Amino acid sequence: MKTSNRTINTTLTTTTPCHPYIPLDNRSFYEQEYPQSNLPQRISNSSYQSVLRQLHSLRLVVLGCARNVERNLDEFRSHMEPIINLFHSSSRILIFESDSRDRTVKRLRQWSRVELYTYRRLAKQYSERSERLAYGRNMLMDKAHLLLPDYIFIVDLDRFSITVSSFLSNFKYDTNQWSVMTATSYNDYYDLWALRTLSDSVMNYDVWHRVWKLESFPTNHCSASTFEGIIGIHKKRIPIEHGLIEVRSAFNGAGLYKVNSTYNCKYDGRGFTCEHVPFHLCIREKNQARIFINPEFQVS
Repeated sequence: MKTSNRTINTTLTTTTPCHPYIPLDNRSFYEQEYPQSNLPQRISNSSYQSVLRQLHSLRLVVLGCARNVERNLDEFRSHMEPIINLFHSSSRILIFESDSRDRTVKRLRQWSRVELYTYRRLAKQYSERSERLAYGRNMLMDKAHLLLPDYIFIVDLDRFSITVSSFLSNFKYDTNQWSVMTATSYNDYYDLWALRTLSDSVMNYDVWHRVWKLESFPTNHCSASTFEGIIGIHKKRIPIEHGLIEVRSAFNGAGLYKVNSTYNCKYDGRGFTCEHVPFHLCIREKNQARIFINPEFQVS
């Protein structure tokens, strides 16, 4: 789970004893979530093969923000090229870069498929990482809309090792019944900051704000126990066989969006908030977007 570059100080004063935080339920969020109905239906194999053939006529635009990702680019390219090749030849990759101190810009400029937008010192204008990401994602989304794609694929370049079969698992579900499919991980589900479940009582809050509140006066819970009770128990790997999980917001390194679900909404990382959350809440409200975690759609 990615956080801001701000210093996180969870140390209590030596004069105030801390108290262990004990969660009411030790199960992960997907185990606590009530059984969901009206989930997208898996289609037949023949229908799935028909959908795959149609992808060649559809345009995909890939969007990603980059900072000091030189060492990740070979792996990113090796996994992205086969995916974008599934779609129409007009499909594009748009990358927003800022504040890199390695050879990220040089390497990206050597990749002819990438349309690069670089802002070398954005950190001076936006000190919070979430604000910089919101700025970059909004700019890329605006440019993507001008290209009139069918799908927008938003990715983190530093964690992208999605196989073609994993990506295509999204199309095993009736595409009329979902708007956004977000990724899981081969191991832990790490991106709890972007997560908001459908349930009002299960992980429908900002995890870092919750941790800090529990560690502060008057509750003074011990930092190790609050981290484990608010974050640790929810990071379990989601089994592939679990099936789709509808959420208010999620990301975990990759999200596939039907373009008509993305209009008239903006990312916002102000107030140390994960920038994906305001965007997802907006597209649910304005565009009736249905957002899912797909356990078969996995990043490393």
